[in-house]
Amino acid sequence: MAYKTNQVKPQMVFDKDTYSELEKELDTIEAQFKVREIEITFNKEALFFGDIKSSMDVYMFLKNRILKGIEVQEHFIAIFLSQANKIIGYYHHSTGTINATMVDVELLTAVAVKTLAKAVIISHNHPSGNLTPSDADKSLTRNIVKALKYFDISLLDHIIVTKNGYYSFNEKGEGSIMGYVPKLSPQELRLREEILSQLKRVTEANAPNLYEMMQSPQGYEQVEQMVIDKVLHDQMVPAAVIPLLETELTMI
Repeated sequence: MAYKTNQVKPQMVFDKDTYSELEKELDTIEAQFKVREIEITFNKEALFFGDIKSSMDVYMFLKNRILKGIEVQEHFIAIFLSQANKIIGYYHHSTGTINATMVDVELLTAVAVKTLAKAVIISHNHPSGNLTPSDADKSLTRNIVKALKYFDISLLDHIIVTKNGYYSFNEKGEGSIMGYVPKLSPQELRLREEILSQLKRVTEANAPNLYEMMQSPQGYEQVEQMVIDKVLHDQMVPAAVIPLLETELTMI
């Protein structure tokens, strides 16, 4: 049996001009309801050799390569990481006043999802130099942990940065941050900080061989490990190791 349909006589007939006007009206209505897709743009602005292995790595990355005017205004920054703790990119979320900056948790989470991050480290600076986290800092951390958890993204750490040091929520056991890599001992942290400080002084003029090696990620890691081995094996300070390594490389 055939389906029965009601025959409806056309109530209006559009000519070419009328139809064109209707199309314009429909386009206007559609534009009002159209939602723009969030786009993420990656800019090559900072170099970082190696993986994120400790809060010290994060601190040095933020202090030396990103944060400007660290004693003038508060900045809030998120670092997005892959499953292997490699940096996908960083997001300079906001810049505020001398004692505060605004954070949009929903927007921060949206950017993390868009970059396909599996982990996030957040950080902000205290221009005052005080490393103690405020109640607002702790509350914000909990809110971000909850928001990221819905998308199976871990908040590894919240690091407060000043000119002379940092405070790691993970190392101090603040909040409910879980899943960070094992922290280094205080002695290891001090040693690593001193080595990084000395390697920053290496130039093409004072240590050409080491400088050349350090221009690639693999070479930088190799130099860093060479310094660590000398310090631990020969009981030397990093400042004395670097010229010795340069001499050894010159003789090869």
